Amino acid sequence: MKKLELIHVKKTFYTELGALNVIDDISFDINEGEIVAIVGPSGAGKSTLLNIISKLILPTSGKIIVDGDIGYMFQHDHLFNWRTVYKNILIGLEIKKDKDRKKVERIKKLLTKYGLFEFINNYPQELSGGMRQRIALIRTLATEPSILLLDEPFSALDYQTRINVSNDIYQIIKDQNVSALLVTHDISEAISMADRVLVLSHRPAKLKEVIVINDLEGKTPLEKRKSTKFSYYFDKIWGLLNE
Repeated sequence: MKKLELIHVKKTFYTELGALNVIDDISFDINEGEIVAIVGPSGAGKSTLLNIISKLILPTSGKIIVDGDIGYMFQHDHLFNWRTVYKNILIGLEIKKDKDRKKVERIKKLLTKYGLFEFINNYPQELSGGMRQRIALIRTLATEPSILLLDEPFSALDYQTRINVSNDIYQIIKDQNVSALLVTHDISEAISMADRVLVLSHRPAKLKEVIVINDLEGKTPLEKRKSTKFSYYFDKIWGLLNE
């Protein structure tokens, strides 16, 4: 079942200097429970695509079909330092005026399941970067989105923490059966986390190729990185990006 579909989407920005074509006729879809990664050169319009899907900006032309609500997780966690972890997680429900006992209990179960419940009365500045990102994800999931947009969510973390957090976030996404679209500059991250990788061209971005990742050994991103076929996918995507 398709949870997200883009059909011939184009985006042009108009400035005093003229027209800047950023996205040129991109079409793809995401199925229920699927993680899809987008890689491409810097400035190719990856984040612009997420902003169009989330309706922060409008496409110049084309159509976006969304089945369900969208959750958006940015590069930085954007936790409020004056609110406790628990109150940070509740903020989305408070804004939507959708806070009820059932949703609060679900949040507590998520925090317990992923080893974060004991920190609910802490403040963000008391937590590590990895823990803050896990909290940010649970805050995003609190509103029960069916589609999750991830804009380089691990880029601010050191390498070791990045791998550990990507393992955890991958497991949370799969456990919750959320469809996810991940933007990343890290080819290894894309291969280890995604069911498919979309490779974009230089600006104006076109969809060069869709790489299906379906035969890596292992159940976690870390295990998949050790797969015998991992280097095949890496070399293929690297070659596409450097053509």
